[in-house]
Amino acid sequence: MITPELLEYMRMEVAKGKTREEINRALVSGGGWSEDDLSEAFKKIVPMQKMDSPTITLVSPAVAPATPNIIQPQNQFSNIEPATIKPPVDPIPNQPVKESKKIFFIILIIILLGILGGGAYAYYSGVFVSLPRLTSQAIDSARAAHSANYDITANVDLSEFQDITSELSQLFSSGIGSQQLSFTGKGSYDNSDPNNSKSSSVISVNMDSFSFTAEFRLLNSILYGVIIKAPTIAFFPMFSSYENKWISIPFKSPDGQIVNNPLTALSPVNPNLTDKFTAEQKDYIYKMSRDAHFVKSVKKLSPETVGGELSYHFIFDLDREGIVSYLQSLKEYVNSIGKDDSELSAFDPTSFTKSLDTLKDFKGEIWIGRNDKLLHKFMLNFGIQPDETKVEKAKINVVGIFSEWNQPVSIVAPAESIPIETFISDMLSGSMEQAKEKGE
Repeated sequence: MITPELLEYMRMEVAKGKTREEINRALVSGGGWSEDDLSEAFKKIVPMQKMDSPTITLVSPAVAPATPNIIQPQNQFSNIEPATIKPPVDPIPNQPVKESKKIFFIILIIILLGILGGGAYAYYSGVFVSLPRLTSQAIDSARAAHSANYDITANVDLSEFQDITSELSQLFSSGIGSQQLSFTGKGSYDNSDPNNSKSSSVISVNMDSFSFTAEFRLLNSILYGVIIKAPTIAFFPMFSSYENKWISIPFKSPDGQIVNNPLTALSPVNPNLTDKFTAEQKDYIYKMSRDAHFVKSVKKLSPETVGGELSYHFIFDLDREGIVSYLQSLKEYVNSIGKDDSELSAFDPTSFTKSLDTLKDFKGEIWIGRNDKLLHKFMLNFGIQPDETKVEKAKINVVGIFSEWNQPVSIVAPAESIPIETFISDMLSGSMEQAKEKGE
């Protein structure tokens, strides 16, 4: 087989003035080439008649003719020896194909490993998980859960309010010297029985010398409360006399009707309002609330384990436009289904949007379980500026931890309790007696 190296070597020898016979002898004896190959090669480099013509001389007469055994080219191709210019050996059949297949499979395995590794990392870190969708799943998961424990602590810094200390000192007999308020709520709930929702919580409020602790239990449609530690309040000097005495507040009568109790006036929404909705309407409102955009992701952090559950971790902000849109949609829907009801027609939650303007420097963090899609922890930091004309702002920090989802909860009613009406009557009469004594 004629090779490019053979042709180049022959051209170089011809350029030196060697004859065809000399070149043939050197290549046949020293390189093992055949006469047929060399004949075909000469046809490719120069016409035959010129090679055979004795008048063509391409080198100076002073150059001595090369001896037959010296065939080394003296230029950039000097490393090519006639002995090494041989016809290429035919490769082993299918060897290049096998090598190509091997390389292909190696590349394929590397790609698959990269995809699997990237997919595992994406699943672990939640690369493709969006916070709005995750919160919707958390709402569904919390609704399906029948029990949980919670621990919530809120700290309020009122140091920017100049007159708060003197005003609180007038209310509480012990006096208030600090402007740091802390609130803690710990408890659990069990909704496994739809006809008997149960919950238990211990609430503590502390501010300097002021300290208040109470426990509440809800079961059998009755709210029980006990004062564990009572503060000294100027207007209610008998408040401390009810420490460790359970008080009962019924929410429903034996026939299942909601009872009007004194706490109803403290609620911003009439508890009878939801009873005016059908099951389908309640479900629609729930889906509307679940799919609403209340928060938006600011940054996605690495997952962390909270309460033994690996959880997605986000920094978020309030989605104010989403909240306003939700409140407007809720108002329109409730008003539309309550055209013949004055209370439903007057329902207007959009007034809450004014409260959003008082929130400043909001920052939130949230941890939602990767597997159970349940809320395990949240942190909130924000300020409340009641008056835009003043720089006074309350700084609030809230931390909440949820655990023991869907675990058994034991909540029992106290052995005995005092009706709420009796408690209020005794408190008012005691205050009147003391006021009368002071007046006399």
